Amino acid sequence: MYELSTRRFHARKSSWRVLVLAWVALCGLASTVLAQAEDDLREGDRYFEEGEWRKASSAYDRAIRQYPRQVAAEAYAKRATIYIILKDYKSGLAFVNDTAKTVHPTAPEVLEQEALLLWELGQRDRAVAVAEKVVAARPKAFTNQKLIGEYYAGKNASKTAVAYQAYLSSRPADLEAGDVLPRIRLGFALLSNAREAIAARDSAKASDLYGKAAAQFEAVQSKHGRRPNAEINAANGLCAAYTGLERFDQAITICERVTQDPRRIDSNGSVWFNLATSYLAKKQGKKARTAIGEYNRIRKTEARGVMLLGDSYFLDREWQSALDNYLRAEKALRPNQTHEQVQLSIRLGKTYRRLPPPPGGGNGNLQLALEKLAAGMNANPGNAELAVELAGAYIEAGQDAKASALTERMIGGADFVKKPVPERVAVLQASAKALFNQDKLRESRAQFEAARELAPNDVTIQRALVETINAQAYVALARDIKAAQALLDQALPVDPKSPITLTNLAVLAMDRGDCDRAVEQLERLRTQSGADVLVVTRLLARAYLCSTKPSPKRAAEVYAEVEREAKKAGTNNVLAEVYVEWGPLLWESDPQDAVEKLTQAVQLAAQSPTILAPAKRNLAVALFRRGWKLMKEGKSGEAAADFERATRDESSLRGTEPMAFEFSLALAQLDKGQAGEASKIFKQLAQRGNQATYLRAPYAKLGNQFFGAYANYRSGNLALRQQAAADFTKISTEATGAFAAKVRDLIASSWELVAYDQWRAGRQAQSAKSLASALRYADGDIKRRATHNRSVLGLSRESPETFESFAGNPAEAWVNAGIAYDQAGKAREAYEAWQKAKARGVAMRDLQRWIDAKKRIYGF
Repeated sequence: MYELSTRRFHARKSSWRVLVLAWVALCGLASTVLAQAEDDLREGDRYFEEGEWRKASSAYDRAIRQYPRQVAAEAYAKRATIYIILKDYKSGLAFVNDTAKTVHPTAPEVLEQEALLLWELGQRDRAVAVAEKVVAARPKAFTNQKLIGEYYAGKNASKTAVAYQAYLSSRPADLEAGDVLPRIRLGFALLSNAREAIAARDSAKASDLYGKAAAQFEAVQSKHGRRPNAEINAANGLCAAYTGLERFDQAITICERVTQDPRRIDSNGSVWFNLATSYLAKKQGKKARTAIGEYNRIRKTEARGVMLLGDSYFLDREWQSALDNYLRAEKALRPNQTHEQVQLSIRLGKTYRRLPPPPGGGNGNLQLALEKLAAGMNANPGNAELAVELAGAYIEAGQDAKASALTERMIGGADFVKKPVPERVAVLQASAKALFNQDKLRESRAQFEAARELAPNDVTIQRALVETINAQAYVALARDIKAAQALLDQALPVDPKSPITLTNLAVLAMDRGDCDRAVEQLERLRTQSGADVLVVTRLLARAYLCSTKPSPKRAAEVYAEVEREAKKAGTNNVLAEVYVEWGPLLWESDPQDAVEKLTQAVQLAAQSPTILAPAKRNLAVALFRRGWKLMKEGKSGEAAADFERATRDESSLRGTEPMAFEFSLALAQLDKGQAGEASKIFKQLAQRGNQATYLRAPYAKLGNQFFGAYANYRSGNLALRQQAAADFTKISTEATGAFAAKVRDLIASSWELVAYDQWRAGRQAQSAKSLASALRYADGDIKRRATHNRSVLGLSRESPETFESFAGNPAEAWVNAGIAYDQAGKAREAYEAWQKAKARGVAMRDLQRWIDAKKRIYGF
């Protein structure tokens, strides 16, 4: 196992002596050169400050040439800066790449100059890529911040704003004169970010951004107003910022000042849009239409301009004109304008409610209908027909309480019994529907029963009464199954063939364990007109599973039928529920199919929380089961992926399942060679305790500690292997039986591996101690190897007989026996020992060379 070469060791020792002597000789020379280099750098800095660029560059070049690795990155950066000042960009870039970066490849000071040189050479994409690395390390690198801001201006408002804000906060005060363009660009980037915040319905953030934008434009006006184009751009920006801040009087003042000179109007015409918005806020509809007309002349296809024109007509209560413009805007909207689509939907809704009823009728103006009906009801409080219409409108609008109050008042009137039967039936039905929607089922049933007494042959009332009684049974089921059964027995005489009642009776039969009866009833229901085939068939599949002779095969066949029907009907929720129920039938025999179906269930039920929760849980279990199938097949990588998916959402798991799943994940990671990740999980699980709830003996008490130590044992890391040995030793105090023997073997093996790592690192004394520790626990082959290896460490002192005693177990003992014989001057014995090692298949690079040498020298 270990072969030592004393000759090679002595050769290394001699070479180190030579190196030490050379270092002593060079120390004096190095200190002299370093001092000279420091003088050159100080001279370069002085010339740099004085603007003597040629002299500064010569001084820096001398220092860099003489002692390149002792020159700081800042000096290299200054040298590169001189190239920029002298506009020698190509030479500067060559200096950075060929000289500066060879010594300081990642120094921000050097990279900052590289970015500037690339920018000047027109390589802007590369320049920005470098600059972004620079500012990540040194946010105060204002030159690169400015470069990034300029690059992203008009492309990415967020990055533009971040860069220019950093530039303005870091640039020296003497550069303030150049703030016009950065502040203008920053202001417009902030305006863009504010509009995005509005689209995201974050009004507080939008207001803050508008305020910051206004501050930038105001700074330009106050400090740089006389600079070319400064005042024009600042005025356009303030027009937008004040409008966003709802400072409409200020907005109108500055926007009007901009529009007085056509040359000051920006090419997008946004000043007209902001002016129109401010006019509308101040209730000046005609002025708004004039301004928006100018905007629409410039932006003919822009939807928001047409929408704003509709707002001006809406303000002036010109409903049809408002509607016409809103519809025009709807056609002009682009698919990605979601915020505008929402706003337009609100405007259209408000306008439709204010329009008169269309000639063809319909519910296009429900709110207006409610207002008119309520007014009519106030004028005619006893009119049953009007009450029924208004109650229906209230129910349609979701105002069921108002519908109940209205109908109760009508039914309680002294003259209600005198009204025609059709009118009384209609009022009772409206009252029952409103009560049903409020979950007042007992009161709703009473009203339906009263209506049925007046109109016993009305099928609509009969169906509604049956549905109400079934709803009562559903509520009762949570408390008392007998009460639910009694209610369904009451519904049956109302309509003996009611599919909903018969279906629910089958459900109750299953709940009380009479699945055979449920199967019979559901099989008949499948062919009955009016039955919900998908619901009935799903229930039938469940009934087959719980019958006296459960039939998973028949249940799977029925689920397959439901799957086909659900796909035809496009009912995603039903299909999801089918897969949720079907999956557990498959995960033992075909976990792959179970995972596929349950994955689809999770996707299909994304908008249905009641289905999504069991879908997620069943998918997690299916992934767990498939993971263990893959583990048994030796596919630990795929298994780890399944276990990881299974543990992503712990909220869908129960009891100790999260710990069991994580434990399985750690085992898979350990099996695929990710010992470090596995060790972390084992450690966390050990801290959480309760191992006996998901692990069997002998691991029930110490499983996570054991496998955590085992992960460290397999890590290939010296420190972790030492930790593994310590952990196994601690575990051994509580282990018993065969498990205890296994732990002792692992303690010995851990110390054996530690000894090997220490030997490779040249720490022979520590290696010997580790082997001694291994021998305290070793037995069998491990003990033999450890004994052999300890002998190897003392090879120069050991006799050949020591290695002969191993009788070739391990085979490396013959190699070491040969070395011992060779050291003792017994060439033939060495030759024979090495031949034995070769015959045993020892793979050692020098072995054949040694054998050949003995043949050549001694003629063996």
